[in-house]
Amino acid sequence: MAYLLSSVSVLARFGQGGEWGHGGPLWVLPILLVLGAIFVFLFIAVVFLLVRSFYRSEIAPRKSIPETPLEIVKRRYAAGEISSEEFEKIKQDLREGEG
Repeated sequence: MAYLLSSVSVLARFGQGGEWGHGGPLWVLPILLVLGAIFVFLFIAVVFLLVRSFYRSEIAPRKSIPETPLEIVKRRYAAGEISSEEFEKIKQDLREGEG
């Protein structure tokens, strides 16, 4: 109980410059401003890095494995650029070229 009363006594003198020096709690403001500025800077830096990495992945061309001739023929056949007869002939020619 005595501890509680002494704490209340210290808090009562807080704004009067008691144990906190002259000017009361105003010394806390610069510290809070600096900490707030650091927090805002870090927040902006993290957001900037996340946005930049997102846009880089969207803009940068993806390195892809080149298509094999058979994959190209399959894609063209699926798109309707060549007929089934042409597809089978090209596929046969490609098999003969491998052997």
